[in-house]
Amino acid sequence: MNRAIKAATAVAAGTALALGGISAAHAVDTELGDEVVEGDLVIPAGEDWVLGGTTIEGDLIIGEDAWVDATDIVVTGDVIATDSYGVSIDGASVGGDVSSASLDLRAGFLYVFDLEVGGSVDATGVDLEVYDSSIAGELHADGANYVDLVRSGVTGDVWISGADFGVRFAGATIGGSATIDGSSRDLLVSADATGGRDPLGSIVQGDLVLSGNTGNLRVAGTTVHGELRATGNTPVAQIGEGVVAGSVSGDVEGSAVGEAPQGDQSIAVVVPEPDAGEFSWSIESTSRLVDLGQAEELQDRFRADGSIQPVRVQDTRAGDPAWSLSAVVSDFTAGGEPVSSKYLGWTPGIVQQGGGALAGAAIVSGFERGDGLSVSRTLASAADGHERGDAVVGAELLLDLPLDTPTGNYSASLTFTALG
Repeated sequence: MNRAIKAATAVAAGTALALGGISAAHAVDTELGDEVVEGDLVIPAGEDWVLGGTTIEGDLIIGEDAWVDATDIVVTGDVIATDSYGVSIDGASVGGDVSSASLDLRAGFLYVFDLEVGGSVDATGVDLEVYDSSIAGELHADGANYVDLVRSGVTGDVWISGADFGVRFAGATIGGSATIDGSSRDLLVSADATGGRDPLGSIVQGDLVLSGNTGNLRVAGTTVHGELRATGNTPVAQIGEGVVAGSVSGDVEGSAVGEAPQGDQSIAVVVPEPDAGEFSWSIESTSRLVDLGQAEELQDRFRADGSIQPVRVQDTRAGDPAWSLSAVVSDFTAGGEPVSSKYLGWTPGIVQQGGGALAGAAIVSGFERGDGLSVSRTLASAADGHERGDAVVGAELLLDLPLDTPTGNYSASLTFTALG
């Protein structure tokens, strides 16, 4: 069985899907292979193009009723389609935005598979599928026929409005808030049509807003660090197993919603008050999410890696006393199913030297030996009498999981403790 695991603070496991491809009914007008296009590439109206390994040093612009099937391409600019028949991009990267709009026809499709998007994804009046991809900006779908967001991460907000043929989130990791409004048919947030929990849970760092929908609205196996808000839905939102949230408002029915995990990174950040302004630490990034992505299946394990958000430590206290900054990780959970955080290890490092800071010892994954980060470990420290100043410290994370780890989109909390 071809299996994959995704980690957002964590991990999600699932069966890989093979999607896309040119229909035999469409003859190909032009094929481009492993070559470089200097400047914009414009696909003329009505033509069908296949791109494989192509680099476009500019924008990819798709004309009316044109069809593009692209594999392993690099676009330094934007991908822009207006009233196109369809766009499928499978692999590599787009430096800017990806947008497709059916202005009058409410037809066509935008398929995004295994793609790194440096900007946002916008779809208007088309079918939208996003699988195994990362979006550095936001995802907007206005009047899209249906929307699938599967095994993919979005750093910003997700907003879906007027999807008449349904919405599906599964293994979605959203760094901002997610809104589904004015949509119908099956509206499934990590749930199946009967309310059962989808094996691929979802994580929303902000709020999950469900409003004015008229379909079969189901939520299960989802972690919402903000508010789960459901208003004006007919019928009301149905909550299945494994839903946790910071708070709940509006009209919901079904299973009780548990309390979302709390922590300093989510891996979410709850930063305590600095100690009298003399010794303090803070997260350098505005993001509170560490997304380890989709793990790779090796011969004897699942593996995912990444980096914590860097932490700045400042110590200007008289006498320059010793200090240490330690961290511990809660168990990974997916809809209540725990996996020990002992399988997560790290290698601390000094990103910006100062204040006599020393990196903590490397800790191997408990897959090899020991307890990993399930017990408190030192990220950094400074000895008594250290020089004054700031230091920025970080750590490379390595997650090795047994192959029998249950399917799911797992999350955990990384909590720091400062002594000094």
